[in-house]
Amino acid sequence: MIQKEKVKTLVSELLTTLNLDLKNPSLRETPERMARMFCDEVFSSLKEVPPVLTVFPNEGYDEIIMFDSIPYASVCEHHFVFFNGLAYLLYIPDKLLVGASKVARLIDYFCRKPQIQERLTMEIINHFCSVVAPKGAMLVMRGSHGCMSFRGVKTGKDAGMVTSSLFGGFKNPGMEEKGLSLIQFAIMD
Repeated sequence: MIQKEKVKTLVSELLTTLNLDLKNPSLRETPERMARMFCDEVFSSLKEVPPVLTVFPNEGYDEIIMFDSIPYASVCEHHFVFFNGLAYLLYIPDKLLVGASKVARLIDYFCRKPQIQERLTMEIINHFCSVVAPKGAMLVMRGSHGCMSFRGVKTGKDAGMVTSSLFGGFKNPGMEEKGLSLIQFAIMD
């Protein structure tokens, strides 16, 4: 259980240790705001269970289905700086189809904790495949990382990272390329 009051106290201590004046009207409510943000929003999956993926019987569709350009945002566990980008989840259904809005909810859920993009990609695809049991699935995520653009090397917003995870039929020759060409088609739109 996340203790919001304790988080507020610790944030106050951090800010005063950094020589910030919490009597300043702009900063006075910052510890409270940060505690709410961390506990109720940014790290909400630490206290929640994954969303239910609504599935429906497949009536014979056997080609690729793609959910494209799904925005996501998370916090890098190394520096607690944001990273965000777009996700593309493709799957070849077997017996089940998944509700369209549920994929974005699933991605959002796994983003709501301190994370690294590599693990995030694996967690999403593994959970998706464990519920939907597709013939194949592929997840590609491109993220811009604050730890690259805002601190350290300061690359700017355009530098990023791409991660992918393949499952089942997408590991067969030619299938990854077919998936990537669909992503390219979606990007051109």
